[in-house]
Amino acid sequence: MSGPLRIVILSDNQAEPGFVPEHGFAMLIEMDQRRILFDCGKNTCVLAANADAAGVDLSGIDGLVLSHGHYDHTGGIPHLLELIPTLPVYCHPDIRQTRYSIREAKPKDISMPPESSYALEKMPAGNLHLVEEPLQLSKNLLLSGPIPRLTEYEDTGGPFYLDTGALQADLLNDELVLLCSLAEGIVVCTGCSHSGIVNILHWTQKRFPGQNILAVIGGFHLGNASAERMHKTFDALRNLPVRQWIPCHCTGEAASAAFFREFPGQVCPGAAGRRWEF
Repeated sequence: MSGPLRIVILSDNQAEPGFVPEHGFAMLIEMDQRRILFDCGKNTCVLAANADAAGVDLSGIDGLVLSHGHYDHTGGIPHLLELIPTLPVYCHPDIRQTRYSIREAKPKDISMPPESSYALEKMPAGNLHLVEEPLQLSKNLLLSGPIPRLTEYEDTGGPFYLDTGALQADLLNDELVLLCSLAEGIVVCTGCSHSGIVNILHWTQKRFPGQNILAVIGGFHLGNASAERMHKTFDALRNLPVRQWIPCHCTGEAASAAFFREFPGQVCPGAAGRRWEF
């Protein structure tokens, strides 16, 4: 029998009293006698402070999953590798790419911090696991590999490029999602949903046909979504067997409000310090 699954958010734009907010994301996932950190926030000091406040010993984790290579999900890498030099890290091979957000012709480097990139580069090869297809981390924890982009209305959610001249779009093909399987259904953990939240959930349904989705937790990156995308997204989400929505980080205020309207009684927004047990 699977379970229990325990999750605590350690980095988010919102925070419970006694925790520090930041524009970042990290959560600890405990299942199958494993303690997996899913992303590691923007600032090491925030991650460490929130872990202390939550009673989490970061030196006791036994795996780090990086959902994608943006700075606000990868800032804690050097600190974690100092704490645990043999820590297994799971990420896509393209995670260390240089990447930019470009608004009004002004590029902003949003790659992982140089210190994080260097720490990954210097890791022993056997500890760095490059994920290009679904990977079973344990009996009930599945790392997705890249999610197929099938919807015509979902995009990466921002003006993302691999160059400062906005000539090469960054499709964020390095994004990974973690699926937690319980007897009652699946919990979907996502960092930013750059693959599209509908694409992610359709892929989950194909991987686990007939299963309920107990919860979807993470950033849904709908802050820049057009009215058309929002309409089509919620049309699709209404038809999915999701019991609870936990929007975090980059979901966006308008989208978060839309979740409350569309799914009354099924939404619990994320914040650093909040916990769930399934």
